Amino acid sequence: MKKTLTAILAAAATVTLAAQAASAQASAPGDRKAVVQRNLDELTALSQAGAVVRVVQDGRTWSARSGTAVWGRKTPVPLNGHFRIGSVTKMIVATAALRLAGEGKVQLDGTVDTYLPGVLKDGGKITVRMLLRHTSGLNSDASNTKYLTDGALKHRYTHVEVEELVKLSDDSPRDFPPGTRHSYSNANYYLLGMIIEKASGKPWAEEATRGLGLRATFYPGDKTKLPRPHARGYEWVDGKPLDITRLNTTTAHAAGGMVSTTADLDRFIERLLSGKVLKPAQLREMLDVTAPPPGDQGDGEPGLGIFRSTTPCGKRVYGHSGGISGYATYVASTLDGRHRAVLSLTTASPKLADPAQLTKVINSLFCG
Repeated sequence: MKKTLTAILAAAATVTLAAQAASAQASAPGDRKAVVQRNLDELTALSQAGAVVRVVQDGRTWSARSGTAVWGRKTPVPLNGHFRIGSVTKMIVATAALRLAGEGKVQLDGTVDTYLPGVLKDGGKITVRMLLRHTSGLNSDASNTKYLTDGALKHRYTHVEVEELVKLSDDSPRDFPPGTRHSYSNANYYLLGMIIEKASGKPWAEEATRGLGLRATFYPGDKTKLPRPHARGYEWVDGKPLDITRLNTTTAHAAGGMVSTTADLDRFIERLLSGKVLKPAQLREMLDVTAPPPGDQGDGEPGLGIFRSTTPCGKRVYGHSGGISGYATYVASTLDGRHRAVLSLTTASPKLADPAQLTKVINSLFCG
């Protein structure tokens, strides 16, 4: 994995085709579905991938799919199959932290040392808010390289304690002084998972899904199999696809280890933005992108565990992208929830490293 699907999706999610803004127009639901289907077909033909999307537009829900669920076979991708959601996990984890803040169990301006004394060498300078917005300065390159990129195949069945993931980051130089810049780092969410457990007294994933009404979203941990139905995930190794569907996601923990479905993720983003999950003050905090520090903002304008981006046709959408070996996910919604989209993708070819076609798919979910 020289370039992960996470990076490709993040590039696409920033809406790189912004030059089309003057000409792109909103289309009727039926028209958009035809455009999305055509773009999905072009994407899967290019990347030998499987893709499924669920869209809610002005009260109408529809799905589209393309490609195959199994390499070398003509097996349809399940419309509501299970898949690994990668960093979309972060949006669910952030919601749990903010809900605990609304209950008075977590202080956003409380430091890491307040909840996890001694875990970081500078834990008295890094706040929960910094973790949520990726402004802590923590670098996760060491843990990413060892377990999620170069070492992903070697460690696909390895159990990893979150304390090791945090130590790899703590032993690395800081990217910048806490709170001065923005740079996306998995280490922030490893720590948030630990803080959620300390504040709630429950496993982080149990607390993260509490009261959300989700039916198929969970953290499998050491369980390497996906529930049926599911499309298989692949990595391109030695010039051919390697099935990597079975995976131990303790290597991603609260930064990217969860499993879900398109229906569950749509239900989550709808409930979140409609105010059914967080109190008004905490939802405002989450969506506040007004003054993020400068830095790497590849997923869009950062809020607390969520990103805002603007489509070519001028729609502002809130959501998150994610990738883990074999799977990529994109979730976004307009603020009023009237237009939402969830995309799940598998790939079996390195050709997807060019994000242009994926960007076309993402743009067409919201624009004509």
